Amino acid sequence: EIDLKAFNIRRVSIPAQSFIFVWFLIINPKTYKMKKPLIIALFFIILYSNGLIAQKRALTHDDYDGWKSIGSNRISDNGQWTLYTVNPQLGDGALEIKNLGNTTSFSIARAKDFQFSASSNYVIARVSPEYQKVHDLKIAKTAASKMPKDSLFIVNLLNGEIDRKARVKSYKMATESSDWVAWLYEKPLKAKNKEKGDSAKVVKKTKSKGTELVLHNMASGEEHHWDGVMAYSISETGNYLYFEKDEADSLNPAGVFAYNIKQGDLVTIHSGLANYDKLSTDKSGEQLAFIGTASETKEKNKYFNLMHWSAGDKVATTLADTSTMGMPNAWMVSSRANLNFSESGKRLFFGTAPRPFEYDYESDTTLLKNERPDVDVWSWNDPYIQPMQKLNSGRDKNKSYTAIIDLKSKQMTQLGGLSLESIRVDYKKDLDFVVGMNDQPYRMQMTWDTQIPRDYYLVDVKTGEADPLLTTKGRPSVSPEGKYATWFNPEDRHWYMMNIKTKAISNLTIDMGVNFYNELHDSPSMPNQYGSGGLVDDDKAFLVYDRYDIWKFDPTGKNQPMNITNGFGRLNDLTIRYNRLDREQNAVPSKGEMLLTAFHNWTKQSGYYTGNHTKSEDPTKIVMDDFRFYGMSKAKDSDQVVLRKSSHTLFPEVWTANSYNLDGLKKLTNVGQQLDNINRGSAELIEFNSLEDGETMQAILYKPENFDPNKKYPMLVYFYERRTNSLHSHMNPSPSRSTINIPYYVSNDYLVLVPDIKYEIGYPGQSAYNHVIPATNAAVNLGFVDKEKMAIQGQSWGGYQVAYLVTKTDMYAAAGAGAPVVNMTSAYGGVRWGSGMSRMFQYEKTQTRLGGTLWDKPSRYIDNSPLFRADEITTPMFIMHNDKDSAVPWYQGIEFYMSLRRLQKPAWMVVYNDEVHNLSKRKNMMDLSIRMTQFFDHYLKGAPAPAWMVGGLPATLKGRTLRYELSEESPEAVQGTGQSLMKEKTGKKGSK
Repeated sequence: EIDLKAFNIRRVSIPAQSFIFVWFLIINPKTYKMKKPLIIALFFIILYSNGLIAQKRALTHDDYDGWKSIGSNRISDNGQWTLYTVNPQLGDGALEIKNLGNTTSFSIARAKDFQFSASSNYVIARVSPEYQKVHDLKIAKTAASKMPKDSLFIVNLLNGEIDRKARVKSYKMATESSDWVAWLYEKPLKAKNKEKGDSAKVVKKTKSKGTELVLHNMASGEEHHWDGVMAYSISETGNYLYFEKDEADSLNPAGVFAYNIKQGDLVTIHSGLANYDKLSTDKSGEQLAFIGTASETKEKNKYFNLMHWSAGDKVATTLADTSTMGMPNAWMVSSRANLNFSESGKRLFFGTAPRPFEYDYESDTTLLKNERPDVDVWSWNDPYIQPMQKLNSGRDKNKSYTAIIDLKSKQMTQLGGLSLESIRVDYKKDLDFVVGMNDQPYRMQMTWDTQIPRDYYLVDVKTGEADPLLTTKGRPSVSPEGKYATWFNPEDRHWYMMNIKTKAISNLTIDMGVNFYNELHDSPSMPNQYGSGGLVDDDKAFLVYDRYDIWKFDPTGKNQPMNITNGFGRLNDLTIRYNRLDREQNAVPSKGEMLLTAFHNWTKQSGYYTGNHTKSEDPTKIVMDDFRFYGMSKAKDSDQVVLRKSSHTLFPEVWTANSYNLDGLKKLTNVGQQLDNINRGSAELIEFNSLEDGETMQAILYKPENFDPNKKYPMLVYFYERRTNSLHSHMNPSPSRSTINIPYYVSNDYLVLVPDIKYEIGYPGQSAYNHVIPATNAAVNLGFVDKEKMAIQGQSWGGYQVAYLVTKTDMYAAAGAGAPVVNMTSAYGGVRWGSGMSRMFQYEKTQTRLGGTLWDKPSRYIDNSPLFRADEITTPMFIMHNDKDSAVPWYQGIEFYMSLRRLQKPAWMVVYNDEVHNLSKRKNMMDLSIRMTQFFDHYLKGAPAPAWMVGGLPATLKGRTLRYELSEESPEAVQGTGQSLMKEKTGKKGSK
């Protein structure tokens, strides 16, 4: 021993004493007769044992709430600033604003609804009240009127000053070349309720329902105020502010006003009506459209006028009402449709609708409510089945139909109608036509097939006449200049182009020797295309994707198709696509240079290349690496870009570069430091051979970070369809909505395997077996999987596959199935309550892939249904199926549970009340995460079973306990007794 007192060491912590002790050994090895390597080893052993070297810990469920993510990263127009949010999963986050050229930064807690000013000199944001404060007030059952409200923050990026405005309801900002912003306050506080420190002024109550509107110049500080404002709009250029005032009294009636910001003039555009709405300006800001009604608020049926004002006009004029030439008979201006000017300002699009019935069954006052029958009539020839009709009834009752007014001639033309409900308008170009679509003749087919044909028309904007264009199952798009229509026909799997003037149609991709449809498509439905880059903005070229490369087609047919990536993608197994940096562009720029994304289909690397659509040549690599690169956006007025970069282990930080060539690439954020002390794991690809045809397939294997190849690990196998392309996607630990959270389980010393599955039509269950089983065996053959401690888990389609697999194998010690279909004969005739659609289409055509009706292929429905072989299941089951599931009928889970219960198989089903297919309430996500973990820990790690597994959760205890506490008994030990042998501790609540 060494007497530390001899070195005058007193009152020093044990770790510090250990450190000093070993240090003296190192500098005096001869004195203490120890060799240096041994001393150094001893040094690190002591450091580690005393915690001086950080030991990474496993994730817990308590980590979820505080786990942070980055969102909404944007770049200013001048390229000098970026902003992004950093938010925990629960609680208060912050908006971070950073200068890309220096270290200047700002942080605004709880910010939302934020944007840069057009000058890039300011950031405007609304700020929410503190989460905990709101939480506590809700617990205290505080009235909504007394709850804290949002504030408005204006950050001056030039001098760092922050202007704060309390109790702001909304704001709007000029988006082009102006520093004007307008905001509307909440209703003022009563004096006795005024919040301490709240700067909102207290005013006496008036009749008006409106509140104070402020127009503020962020550069000069100039302000203007108006009371009683209900709605407002500021033009893009900041030249006009428009607002609607509610009636305050007889001397201050409701009206619409225009304030000329430059000249300081206020003009009353219109007044005298009871209500105004839908204020909409054109791009120049010189025109305003709105609707108004003389009907009082309480009146059931209101009639609106469409009104228009232009700079220089004294008052607004009526453009359309019930008597306007061009208005369909017994129709009116709709109050539910938005008003939209074309970009040129020459046209105004609005909505019309049939006038409401003056009398209907519901308004019959001669009947009591309990005398009216409540009945749905399901007719065999209804276009849509009743559940779908009921879900859409509100939308259908409020449906509007597109109309147009030429603002020069004031001519109104009805474009849409009862037989042509859908109109697609290009607001950027004043074309002679719009595209109309009608699917009414084919709606009945939606019961069993979602890929229905549709009739398309060219509708003349002057006459409203609809000229048939084509009938197709594709989705035609019109070129920017209106010369061509292009579409992919899934029936013959080719791209087509029509010359709109001549109606001549050409098949672009026939005899190309290359497929332009999804080659991995493995269902009875028709395959989708790989997509297109769109037309070049002068309509001289059309870009189309095959599986790997980009092709250029000449609409005139004079030039042969050109592979502008020169086959580079196919040669190198890369999927190459055009990356549009300017979100306002609706076409490929006519100049040839292009930024391209690239993805390696086998290694899963990604990156960026540059190319040129004017010639055929190999693209030039910018970067290609074992990461996921995504989200690149460019500043409007500079070459500066921001982007994200991630992998399974690399947090998706925000990066910036001087150009899309990634010159001067640097990292801006360090939110990923929250991973530093966490055992986060790694991800790698493994290969296996399909039992179906021997094809080499891939799976992702996730390992703990402290992985020891000489150790045996429990393994969870999760699957859906194909997932290996997500190898470099970063997953955050979070409570489960339905599936295992991979980061949590890997951090807690589980292996997780995620195999790809391809399907043979008619045999989806066997297809899952043919891939999940050999993938599992491939992992076992690596030597570090405990083959006695493996489990499978999946949700929905994955839940079905889990249920099927446990009827075919007993190699898994436990299984989790969320919302599984187990009886395809009963599910086939059911309804997807979330959409109101029949379930038939998915069994015949899409995901279930049976390839026929129940009457055509009855054996396939039975053979693929796990319910009919439930007696062969030996694997303990954890089932989740919620009582408001809108995708898979809840009774499927009940059928499964009841069968296993009758057969006395170990099975638990958790049902979250009023929850749909995947959980939406965080409290339920946390509960599912804990119960699923306890289930797998018990069967794969030998952990004690929780009380809810041993003795259930009796209805009499619901809401009083969660029964998470662990028991020394096993579920099997109390099987058949009807209750747990352990005694419930009265009054004790379950805990995490």
